[in-house]
Amino acid sequence: MNETAKKIGFTDGDCHILFFVPDGGNIVLTHSDGARLVYPCKYLDETHVQVGNEVFPICGFAEKMERSGTAYAPEHPPRLPDMCFSTLPPTGKLIVIKKGGTGYGRCGLSTPDGTQNRILADRLNIRAGITRQQEAAMMGGFIFGWAAPAAQTSSYDVRGNPIAPERVERLARKGMK
Repeated sequence: MNETAKKIGFTDGDCHILFFVPDGGNIVLTHSDGARLVYPCKYLDETHVQVGNEVFPICGFAEKMERSGTAYAPEHPPRLPDMCFSTLPPTGKLIVIKKGGTGYGRCGLSTPDGTQNRILADRLNIRAGITRQQEAAMMGGFIFGWAAPAAQTSSYDVRGNPIAPERVERLARKGMK
């Protein structure tokens, strides 16, 4: 089994990949009352995971968490990849962002349709094990500079949405950064 197959892809309720946890890695569940629990995860197959002592279909886990109002995230934010695909905000063109680079690279796979380019960027990134959180931080690095907080995955949630700066500081104090 190759290294990619030993990563557990956690999804949202619509079965879209949010993040990966390595086999044996931990996931943090944050309940609606703020209680936080850490559980080990075991890869069973492409569609099943063991979280703590319970076995779930990947999408079934997401649905259960959403029904109960429980947020879930990897214990450790992922590192930046060497490169990722994204779309250029004003035009929707498919681009390549290289970590530490200035600007972006054009991608020969780009189409005139920005929606199709977004779908293609998601597919290419997921195939490479790159999440929306990592893509958002790569975009932040390319726009604001690689030393800026915007270039850190801890500045975004698992869906790639920015986290308010005061929340980032609070998470860092709790050891979640």
